[in-house]
Amino acid sequence: DEFRGCQYFVGDLLDKESLLKNINNFDLVIDLAAVIRTINKKRYQENIIGVKNLIDVLKAKSIQRIIYFSTQSVNLKNKGPYSKSKEISEELIRESGLNYIIIRPNYVYGIDKTNDFYRMASFISKFRIVPTIGNGNYKIQPIFKDDLVNIVFNSVDNFKSRSIIEISGKETISINEIAKLIGESLKIKPLTLHMPVAILQLFKILIPFDVDGYTEDRISQNPFRNYNFSSFKENLKKILKLLK
Repeated sequence: DEFRGCQYFVGDLLDKESLLKNINNFDLVIDLAAVIRTINKKRYQENIIGVKNLIDVLKAKSIQRIIYFSTQSVNLKNKGPYSKSKEISEELIRESGLNYIIIRPNYVYGIDKTNDFYRMASFISKFRIVPTIGNGNYKIQPIFKDDLVNIVFNSVDNFKSRSIIEISGKETISINEIAKLIGESLKIKPLTLHMPVAILQLFKILIPFDVDGYTEDRISQNPFRNYNFSSFKENLKKILKLLK
């Protein structure tokens, strides 16, 4: 029931032969696969190789439609290895001749214990401290994963070829403001420890995410708005209840 009759298989985008063998009679392919965090920066090249392989296979199988998941980090002025890999992958998709939709989400979160907001709240609860990269004033527009899924389903049903959709939540909020909301909810006044970006730059080869551009605002200039987005602040309250 979960896949509602859709065909799928577990494969490896780096194994073109496997793709050629298993991708048959598909109307559309949704590509969410990516190396997002790794200390081995060379692994980000796998994002590009995977897209190249997938494009070749879709052409070989005469499959014309693809929905490719990118990131709004491609809009950053200072891009790290991950952001650059997604920027190059987007270019490959656009030049492929396929009918594509490129989806660029903002920070995606769920009401669970795997997101950074829960980790931040847990840290504040235990240690009364908020470790923050830079001054903490940079802003994001968090998008609830259920909202994102519904928009993707709508894009499948109403496929608009050669379009780029930036999906952000309706609220724009800084890291400091999120920490303040968490502290108020937990009735804690945490100490904020600011980690200078310049110091992180010295050790970025050992950090498993993009340090470059980390403190830039992630605010979409042309966000998708034809949807009734849920409230991040209300969802944050639900996340905080998981601490109990």
